[in-house]
Amino acid sequence: MKAGIEKEASLEALVQAEKLKLLYQQSFVAVFGNFFSALLLVIVLWPVQQHHVLLAWLAVIVFITVLRMILFTRYRNIQPDGLEILAWKRPYIITLLLASVAWGFGAVYIMPVGSMLHQAIIYYFLMGMSGGAVAAYSSQRGITLMTIGCVLLPATVWLLMSGSATFVIMAIAAMLFIIAVLRAGKVMSDTMHDSFLLAHELKKAKEKAENIAELDELTGLGNRRAFYRAGSTFIEHSKRTNDSLSMIVMDMDHFKIINDSHGHAAGDDALTHIGRLLRTNVRNSDVCARVGGEEFGILLPSTTLDGAVNLAEKLRRTIEDAPLIFDQDEIPMTASFGVSSGNASLDDLFRDADAALYEAKAAGRNLVMYQQASH
Repeated sequence: MKAGIEKEASLEALVQAEKLKLLYQQSFVAVFGNFFSALLLVIVLWPVQQHHVLLAWLAVIVFITVLRMILFTRYRNIQPDGLEILAWKRPYIITLLLASVAWGFGAVYIMPVGSMLHQAIIYYFLMGMSGGAVAAYSSQRGITLMTIGCVLLPATVWLLMSGSATFVIMAIAAMLFIIAVLRAGKVMSDTMHDSFLLAHELKKAKEKAENIAELDELTGLGNRRAFYRAGSTFIEHSKRTNDSLSMIVMDMDHFKIINDSHGHAAGDDALTHIGRLLRTNVRNSDVCARVGGEEFGILLPSTTLDGAVNLAEKLRRTIEDAPLIFDQDEIPMTASFGVSSGNASLDDLFRDADAALYEAKAAGRNLVMYQQASH
């Protein structure tokens, strides 16, 4: 149950990261929009408000705009991915909060006395900023509400206290707008959240299905499909770097006797036992797979023929020294190995390793034979 909770939490974190990524993409233009809106408002108020008041407010807007531009520039240069994006949420919220407060309380600060027209214009600008917040920050309902609240509430309270019937009506209309945004924003945010969540769930399901499709359930190793897919990648790498690629093909000796004498359950346990021994003794960079009934393949990138032969001999001794315990019976086990190496195709490597394996079986089994792959 704990693992399930951790998985759900991880999925939720991925969704939050995706939403934050979208937020950075959507709101980059809004940074410029805020600045030019402030500049336009200063021009409109220039004839009716003291110039030093307007310039002081505009200086604050410019300072915050520069901060936000630095943040967005750093984000674009670093290009964080996955859960790394979550570290960028706090600086985003802080700079956005500063911008929202500068507009909300700044609007009251620059409000001209005696000009209802210009007061209404300021409020019109604030309504426009709030509408822009809905569009730019729709993926994050909390951020949307924070922005609208900081931008509209100070001026709305000022209008309500002004005593003007017109302004009171405007303030009531603004509150109705906020309520409508609350409802619409929740629907938009929840829908977007569910969409991101579904996308990540589908991605995880696809990855799980692909892993299952390339996994041999009995041994816990890869299957033939995984072996060939990895082999193609290794071959391309070998061609680029001129490194040797080696292959070991292993076949369990007298596997049919185990099945006939002890039953298929013992045969399954024997395969599981071999899979465990192979996983323990090969490198993480190697690919080990069950490529047939009792046949296994190991791909060894950047490994010479001598290195592959030494590993095959080590595996041969390990299997010989670790009999299977089944129903309190000790069942001796051995395996034969064929090894090939070289800058050849995957089919050539497999053919030569298989030929060497045939020689090992013909020579009495429980042996390691090798061939240099033909080109």
